[in-house]
Amino acid sequence: MLFSAICAGAQSFESSFVQTKTLKLTGKKIVSEGTITYTAPDNLAMIYSKPDGDYFIVDGPFLRFDLRGISLDVNTDKNKTVRIQRNAILYGIQGKYEDIAKEMEADCTVTDAAKGGKHVVIKARKPALKGYTGMELDYNAKGRITRMVLEEAGGISTEYLVK
Repeated sequence: MLFSAICAGAQSFESSFVQTKTLKLTGKKIVSEGTITYTAPDNLAMIYSKPDGDYFIVDGPFLRFDLRGISLDVNTDKNKTVRIQRNAILYGIQGKYEDIAKEMEADCTVTDAAKGGKHVVIKARKPALKGYTGMELDYNAKGRITRMVLEEAGGISTEYLVK
């Protein structure tokens, strides 16, 4: 979901990130940057510096964002699709990829990666019309997540990397 500053089970961290959103239909890429702050178990703030003013916040069961003028404020206890999206990001950061697969009703494949790391691929068995259809997660040998790719219904792919 991503951030080399943390390892699975970390209680808190702060790091910079680069986000690349790819629109598969056109191949257009939109690159954003910012700072992420995470506090276990369920508080996350992604504050964007490019574009300035955008944010993505998980505060307990609430997911709030304003990304390029599109705003959302949802209690995920009352919205399953958004709850799955929220949990996928949090579980990815926490290294709980099997929990992501269970919640997404997805298959999960874990393979060894370079230098003792892990590469995780999660694909929904019956992709929903909204939400995530798949994920890729890369962890280093210490269990730290270094890359998260979120595949969405509608052909949008969002990759997060540490700067």
